[in-house]
Amino acid sequence: MARLLMVKPTIPYPPDQGTKVVTLNLLKTLSRHFELGLICGLPTKEDAVHADALRPYCKDVFTYLLPNKKTIAHRVLYRALYTLKSRVRSFPLETYYCCPPELSRLVAQVTSLSAYDMAHFEYWFTAPAARYARVYGKALLEHDIDFLRFQRKLAVTDGYWRRRSVERTISAVKTREVRAYSEFDRVLTLSAADCTIVERLSGIRGVAQHLPVMVDCDKFVPGPETKVPSSIVFLGALDADFNVDALDYFCRSIFPIVRSEVPQARLFIVGRRPPQQVQKLADGSRVFVSADVPDVTEHVGRCMVQVVPLRFGGGVRIRILEGMAMGMAIVTTTIGMDGVGARPGRDLLVGDNAEDFAARVVEVLRSPLLARRLGERAREFVVSEHSEPAVERRIVEIYSALREQAEKNKRHITSRTTGR
Repeated sequence: MARLLMVKPTIPYPPDQGTKVVTLNLLKTLSRHFELGLICGLPTKEDAVHADALRPYCKDVFTYLLPNKKTIAHRVLYRALYTLKSRVRSFPLETYYCCPPELSRLVAQVTSLSAYDMAHFEYWFTAPAARYARVYGKALLEHDIDFLRFQRKLAVTDGYWRRRSVERTISAVKTREVRAYSEFDRVLTLSAADCTIVERLSGIRGVAQHLPVMVDCDKFVPGPETKVPSSIVFLGALDADFNVDALDYFCRSIFPIVRSEVPQARLFIVGRRPPQQVQKLADGSRVFVSADVPDVTEHVGRCMVQVVPLRFGGGVRIRILEGMAMGMAIVTTTIGMDGVGARPGRDLLVGDNAEDFAARVVEVLRSPLLARRLGERAREFVVSEHSEPAVERRIVEIYSALREQAEKNKRHITSRTTGR
């Protein structure tokens, strides 16, 4: 059985974030066809216990403690160092935190001691660590195209100096991100649109492949028929800048319009690690925040409509697909449904300004029949396009092709070394 090393900057468990969900589902699927190893960083020492949850899928799990979390002195030192680098080079701060020298050393050590056929890396900024991988085939998974996310952020950023900072980040990230594409045999994207963009930017024909997102349609199922009247839910990683902006936009510009039409409307915000800016939105009567809940399905399934009012972002919003699998009526922006092949007006509703978005939400709140029909079509779409049976064959095809490329690379390198 071919051996595949997966490298992710942070441990993909618990699955409380879309990127973790993607990686965890990949591990589950690929473990049935390849012998897997996993390298991942731990945000805290306590996160080491989560490695046990990954061992059923991985023969070996190698972890390291992210450098800014070791001691107070380390936190201060790395915060100062990385902040300085970020300002000088205009790279996002998380690119330094998530790809420290420890990752490169561990990649080199693991691949020199164990004979892996190929390696899978996540995020463009792990390219420096990928150079140390002693394997014959390498793939890069781009959860989204980072510089495009910053371009969209620029469109909603106010203030000269803030805009100037985002512009510098776009320039720096685009240069390094596009360069990273040429360092891998395959660049995998979660949407067909991103696949096309990577192919065009890299100038390398056939380098990009679309890796469809898998949704656990046995876990995310329609909830009870009885919904809380006039209930709206927002689901996502609440510490992500695009979600913070989306909630601020919804509460400031959209929700007042909805409340003027449906005075009893209530918003339930569900997700991990809400910052103060999000916590302050809760007022105990109209807006409620449920943080770090063990099972989001209980909180989401009881609501009439799920809103995704994103103004910037990238990749595929995993939570929108999970909501659709639960038979939720979805109201989103065009950016919010980016990479989701559902049909607006049939599988979900779209509104790209505050008035249109509010009108779509009001339509659903006033018509349980519309909500039910949208939910039924949404689930049909996800089961057809993103369920395990629909996606597994494609995943295996992609990584089998990577294995063949690795074997070809090995033969080529061997022939050059031996002169044959």
